[in-house]
Amino acid sequence: MYAKYRSYTLAGKEHLHAHLAVNPTGFIDVEIMEQHKKLNAEFEDLCFEYHGDTTELDCVEHCKPKHKLWHIDLSCNDAKELTTLIDDAKEEYEILMRDLC
Repeated sequence: MYAKYRSYTLAGKEHLHAHLAVNPTGFIDVEIMEQHKKLNAEFEDLCFEYHGDTTELDCVEHCKPKHKLWHIDLSCNDAKELTTLIDDAKEEYEILMRDLC
């Protein structure tokens, strides 16, 4: 079980750079390089909202979807890749848990 790493240029005027780690145990870590900011979340707290050319990735407080803890703007292609990585990580974890039983 290995984390998958990606680097993206965030959508928006500032063109910030973010390094993401998708961990099969159900967590994502985001580091925004220029701001020296580290963000993290559980998969179940993530929401993707498509807005034309960009996709907003929101981390919402568990059980309170109206309360955003943080968000980043991704290109649609980067968001699609990230959703695939998250889906693959969930499947990998489920396979491992089945194999252990």
